[in-house]
Amino acid sequence: MRTLFIGSTVGNSGKTMITIGLAPALQESGYKVGFFKPLGKQPTMVGGKVVDADAQFLKEVLHLAESLEQICPVVVTQDLFFKALQGDAGDVPSRIRKAFEAVSAGKDVLLMGGAGTLADGGFLGVPTLSLVKEFSAPVLLVDPYQNEVCIDCILMAREMLGDGLMGVVLNRVTPQALPEVEQIVVPYLASKGVEVLGVVPLDRLLDAVTVRQLVEILQGKVVCGEAALDEFVERFSVGAMDTGAALGYFQRLPNKAVITGGNRADIQLAALETSTRCLVLTGDQMPNQIIIARAREAGVPIVVVSHDTLTTVEKLESVLGRIRIREAPKVHRAQELLRQRLNHRRIIQKLDPR
Repeated sequence: MRTLFIGSTVGNSGKTMITIGLAPALQESGYKVGFFKPLGKQPTMVGGKVVDADAQFLKEVLHLAESLEQICPVVVTQDLFFKALQGDAGDVPSRIRKAFEAVSAGKDVLLMGGAGTLADGGFLGVPTLSLVKEFSAPVLLVDPYQNEVCIDCILMAREMLGDGLMGVVLNRVTPQALPEVEQIVVPYLASKGVEVLGVVPLDRLLDAVTVRQLVEILQGKVVCGEAALDEFVERFSVGAMDTGAALGYFQRLPNKAVITGGNRADIQLAALETSTRCLVLTGDQMPNQIIIARAREAGVPIVVVSHDTLTTVEKLESVLGRIRIREAPKVHRAQELLRQRLNHRRIIQKLDPR
């Protein structure tokens, strides 16, 4: 049995996406695949118990038989954090080892997910690097491409992991950066002993937020369009220009949410004439009846929020790229994208689970 650790030097890098793309490829090649996450940092309540949200999601998507407590034995909560600082967290290493034995039984490959970064776990006495060493797990690094910042982080990981670094997947590569990554960055990393095992382009659907999630984030009030709350918003646009400029601008941006003042009926009408997934009206101002009627006709939700426009934009920007893959359309898109852009054959060859 081989263990593969899927980690990153930064949080929200796409580790879950890689897992749901790689696991089916291994299964299709005839391997029995399990998933294990020693530390979870996304606590949620299920059946009165605190579990990790990523573990819960992957248990469903990968059809795992093991319990959530076995798949992710340690969920980091504020309570656990303070207990650990006071020396009262219990025997965390033993809990992890016991769960590892349970989920790895009968498997050919165990995909082990990192909680956030390679620095996680130290305060609990289970630093990530020690877990990787204990379970003899090569590391597949998943990092979003951010020019020299990303390269420096990858080289730092190479220094720490040595030959334990199987390779790297560069994620969320913008269309503008794709040529430089494929023609310059990939050969450069190869010259430093780092094999690039995937170059995954930025996909707006995977980073999209549903209108329903947007309402929750902004604590907004839905005026109309409840039937379209599960539509995906791929980009945001602030309507602060004159009407003529706004219409031309909005026509170039599909699947967007338009954020504007509740008193800007001209901007609201312009937005409703284009591919708009929802209107976010700031300043706690209700739209007029003409706007509501037009939005209902177009099937576009209107969300009224109490924040001003600047605060609303800041709240939305804080979650961009952090919305997790949960919905079926995202899962299917991720798997389709990774079939094209992830070098499954090379990963399996390097892993050599049999």
